[in-house]
Amino acid sequence: MSAGAGGGDGGGAVAAARSREGSLDEDGFVPSALGTREHWDAVYERELQTFQEYGDTGEIWFGEESMNRLIRWLQKKKIPLDASVLDIGTGNGVFLVELAKFGFSNITGIDYSPSAIQLSGSIIKKEGLSNIKLKDLNLLKSCQHLSSALEADLETV
Repeated sequence: MSAGAGGGDGGGAVAAARSREGSLDEDGFVPSALGTREHWDAVYERELQTFQEYGDTGEIWFGEESMNRLIRWLQKKKIPLDASVLDIGTGNGVFLVELAKFGFSNITGIDYSPSAIQLSGSIIKKEGLSNIKLKDLNLLKSCQHLSSALEADLETV
């Protein structure tokens, strides 16, 4: 069977996806609004306004149980409370708040959405926490190599 006839390479499925949802990106995926900074800026601008008006901290995007499971894992693995913890894509910072309440003292949240950083800063301030660092940082665009991005940008946090 030829590749163009929908053989084992998935060509038929790719063509169907392309015709249904638009053109594929260079990696062969259909672009999603969830992958854009504009989408997340708009989401966090709305959540910031809601927090300012009503005090609602917003969603726990991966669910409260996932957040609690990760904290239990840190405890089970006996991760020291002064260990450096980096929350990439911190959003509203609720996970950072829970880490601080659990006793972690060297925690940093980064997000590429300035609105998310503003929202998380407001929530952290409302909670009376001062040991959480925040950074507006697009990690993927900061540097070509992740390790150099972390060294260059997080040293100033």
